[in-house]
Amino acid sequence: MKHKVYAAIMAGGAGTRFWPASTADKPKQFLDVLGRGRTLLQETFNRFNTFIPAENIKVVSGDKYAELIKSQLQTGDSVLINEPMMRNTAAAVALTAFEISAEEPDALIIMSPADHLIRKAAVFSEVLQNALDFAAANDALITVSIEPDSPHTGYGYIKKGEAEGDFFKVDQFTEKPDQTTAEKFIASGEFYWNAGIFVWSARSIVKAFFEYAPEIYQPLAKLYRKGKPSLEELNQVYQQLPSISVDYAIMEKASNVYTIAGDFGWSDLGSWKTIYELSEKDKDQNSSSSGLKFSSVESKQNLVRGVDGKLYAFIGMENTALIDTGEVVLVFPLDRDQDVKKILEKVRDEHGNQFD
Repeated sequence: MKHKVYAAIMAGGAGTRFWPASTADKPKQFLDVLGRGRTLLQETFNRFNTFIPAENIKVVSGDKYAELIKSQLQTGDSVLINEPMMRNTAAAVALTAFEISAEEPDALIIMSPADHLIRKAAVFSEVLQNALDFAAANDALITVSIEPDSPHTGYGYIKKGEAEGDFFKVDQFTEKPDQTTAEKFIASGEFYWNAGIFVWSARSIVKAFFEYAPEIYQPLAKLYRKGKPSLEELNQVYQQLPSISVDYAIMEKASNVYTIAGDFGWSDLGSWKTIYELSEKDKDQNSSSSGLKFSSVESKQNLVRGVDGKLYAFIGMENTALIDTGEVVLVFPLDRDQDVKKILEKVRDEHGNQFD
């Protein structure tokens, strides 16, 4: 392939569903939530590094995380695409496109979240290589999708249209449907889960912003015509950009959107219960991270994440999560993991932001 390939890892999310382990200073993507000795960012970087040179892998994130990113990846400033503030995925994608275009106008770009799990790395690489070939040969915006195995209401859905080899034109996007709608989607066989992973050429995505999101394109284009901006210059422009997802800004409007589905063991790791389901467990189906000590009597199907070297002992506990950061201990039934945001809001009301 004559085009230079880049991977851009989006690592700017707040990760509030993983409080108290995930905080404003160190959100989910910078944590080893699976207890495997590597943070999610490190796992994502290493996965791309199997088929993309390290110098072509960028991390798009807030400037406040710059030192953390460089420390975890043991690299320098060249890995960073710094956002001066959070502005959702459309701004992050546009900024990435302008930054990479300045280096390599004919580049192909993979954009991926930093905090997803991929259990079949070889299959993942094969799907992306196929998408890169398609993007090199066509003016196409490609979203990678997942063959669904249940009517999940926490994912977005993609309806496939006309087939073109391994690819389908996208008929429609649907954000997180209710249970009845999700069941209809699955029964129809026409829908995939939206993985939030994109492949396109730098030229195609810049053109798409020009056509469909001029309120984002124009300020950034004007800025980058002068050369690579400083963070201060970018800040002045960035704060004026709308906070909108790339799905709403571009993908739902464009006519050249395609999808390719893959079965590569994907999960968006959206909650503590998901972490429990994917983690290694003992004979009683309890999951505890490797650095801590755990003993139990008549306890099963529990999740424990805590302080290395500290002992955690359970008696008669079932389907319970205990998350201990040393400063905060959170205990809840695993089936109520979606209420973590609620308790965080209550903690903020009662104690301010000191436990964020």
